[in-house]
Amino acid sequence: MWETNFLQSSVWADFQKQLNHQIITKKTKRYSYLAIIERGQLGNRLYCPFGPIAKDIDGLAEALNDLKKQARKNKLDFVRVEPTLPHIKTAQLRKLGLRHSRRDVQPPHTVVNDVSTSEEQIMATLSQTARRYARKCDQAGITYRVSYEPADIRHFINLIHEVADRTGMKPHSDFYFQQIAAFLFPKKAAGLLLAELDNQPIAAVIFYTDNNTMYYAHAANSTEHRKLSPATGLGLFALKFAHQQGCKLFDWFGTAPPYDDGNSRWKSWRGFTQFKLSFGGDRVDRVGTWELPVRKLRYAVYRSVLALLGK
Repeated sequence: MWETNFLQSSVWADFQKQLNHQIITKKTKRYSYLAIIERGQLGNRLYCPFGPIAKDIDGLAEALNDLKKQARKNKLDFVRVEPTLPHIKTAQLRKLGLRHSRRDVQPPHTVVNDVSTSEEQIMATLSQTARRYARKCDQAGITYRVSYEPADIRHFINLIHEVADRTGMKPHSDFYFQQIAAFLFPKKAAGLLLAELDNQPIAAVIFYTDNNTMYYAHAANSTEHRKLSPATGLGLFALKFAHQQGCKLFDWFGTAPPYDDGNSRWKSWRGFTQFKLSFGGDRVDRVGTWELPVRKLRYAVYRSVLALLGK
């Protein structure tokens, strides 16, 4: 069975068009892809987030050849891909002419919960700490709800600004989140999970969903109520909601790797990695972001400039 991802879906393709991004899609019996044309000061590329989707290594090779043709046609310098083919090795990717990107765009490591079981079994997989915090939320009177109302995105935006002020992280723009709500919420391809205390939102999660999987895409919580750990109660609610919607899997959409790879980027991810692992899911590790040079000289210059800039 081919591994798929929401970022390779037709709904995501339509959303990218809504953002005025130029996209290229193709589907054959051996592979499919959604690719986005990205033009920048340092280089121009064709980017497949969590793609291409391929039946096997030969299908991946065919997809790369087609992507390379599309990149040449559009005068792009390289192709950027994130293969999800199970058990693929880095040696196989290098044999296909790929080079590991200087940074991973989508997180290659995640945690996935099986939500096809019962709610009792979902609850049983939680760590003792997570169960204790979930009970603490119930005792505090925190309630949970799902919203597909685009106007409710304001609650998430207010909370993500609090997180940014607290941690120094740089979230997407308000406009980006508003576009997600305006375009994806009415289709129920995305929605908002809210934890509320005295009718005031204190934690929120934007989720994506397809026929098989629900994705924990963006999360934020109130600074004032952090001691109550509303994110834990909301996380458990999310797992149960995914189960009720008939999903088989719940993807927490990004963790630090299970080993120290020397990348300082992951240090700030340790806390929420432990948070996501506390719900009892399984680690899933993919190969990360790779690049296929098309205009080789321009690509070499691009890599050299990034190295000089320390990016």
